[in-house]
Amino acid sequence: MAPRILVTGIPSHLTRLIQKAEGAQVFYSEKQPQPEGKEAFLRELKNISNTGNYLIGEGALRALSPNATHIPFWHLWNAVNNGTGLDTINDRFDICVFTCANLLRKGLSADAEALVLSRLDMPVVMLGIGIQNRPDLEQSLPEGTQRLLKVLKEREHYFLTRGEETAAFLRDQGFSFVRPVGCPSLYFMPANVKSALRRLPDVKVGECRTIFTGYMGAELETIGDMNALSSDDGRSSYVVQDELLHFDMQVEPDADDRVYDSASGRVIGDLTFKGSDELKKKVDVHAFFDTNQWRAWTASMDFAFGRRFHGNVIALQAGVPSLIVAVDDRMREMLNFSGLPKLEAADFNGANDRAAFVADHLAAMNIPRIIETYSERERNFRSVLNEIGIA
Repeated sequence: MAPRILVTGIPSHLTRLIQKAEGAQVFYSEKQPQPEGKEAFLRELKNISNTGNYLIGEGALRALSPNATHIPFWHLWNAVNNGTGLDTINDRFDICVFTCANLLRKGLSADAEALVLSRLDMPVVMLGIGIQNRPDLEQSLPEGTQRLLKVLKEREHYFLTRGEETAAFLRDQGFSFVRPVGCPSLYFMPANVKSALRRLPDVKVGECRTIFTGYMGAELETIGDMNALSSDDGRSSYVVQDELLHFDMQVEPDADDRVYDSASGRVIGDLTFKGSDELKKKVDVHAFFDTNQWRAWTASMDFAFGRRFHGNVIALQAGVPSLIVAVDDRMREMLNFSGLPKLEAADFNGANDRAAFVADHLAAMNIPRIIETYSERERNFRSVLNEIGIA
């Protein structure tokens, strides 16, 4: 009999539709939110903190068996804290898949995760767990994170990591079942991903409809990317993930008291950000809360480029060629493991002609080897899920 799978942790975009949760049952609204005013728009962003995270939960749910049910983590946390307890959850499910990202970092103490998982009477699969920065692992992790690892060590556990570095760290901590698999978002729509990779040598850098992702409002390099690689006809766009929450980016309503158009995904308010006077090209700004809308819009573009992992992964899912700039250890771990094309930020930032640098890089790629590596990683991912019995 197939195990009954509880999925929690980082959610898919469907969590936006949750009205309430009781016991092991979740109730969803039939109405999609339309956050067009400033307050509603920012609230929608805060609900996930980074819209790219939606791809993690979506990729996990799509890869698991039909016996998988998503229960929001906040519901489990509330049940533990209000005295309701998790008896119903423990009776209803046989195994927990906890979707996560860069959980192993000095800036996050996983107290809530440690408490909730300690109350679950079932094996736990930590899917997509990774490090933020390698130096974080050379120091003592926060107390809550140490407590979480202790909870997991005392029960049947499965660590499916985002790459080799995290896997090596967890093995050194004495964990038995550790498998590097990459981020689950990588293996959603694999045929489109491979199609996008095949099209990379045909990209006309600086002439095509380009999607940019990065850290606009936090650093000027993203603006330099757009100045160098945008087409002159105003057909390029930038996609916001969390800039309005964490960086120096602000938006104010237009004459109709709107900052966002739900139909197109465009940010239509008065947008200001650090270095805005340095941007020399016309670039539309978009944001998406539904991954299907995000992919559908992305599919109309020609090329994706930038400094955000999931902002480029969703382009691959849509069949659009994508090149990622590796800016930190968490990105390097995922990119090195998956074999997806990348540029090192230091090399790219120092290029005299960024457009030529990108064009030369694309022309020199060994596309068959890239696709072969990606295909092998996808087979490995599904094989590990089969080994556990949850595919």
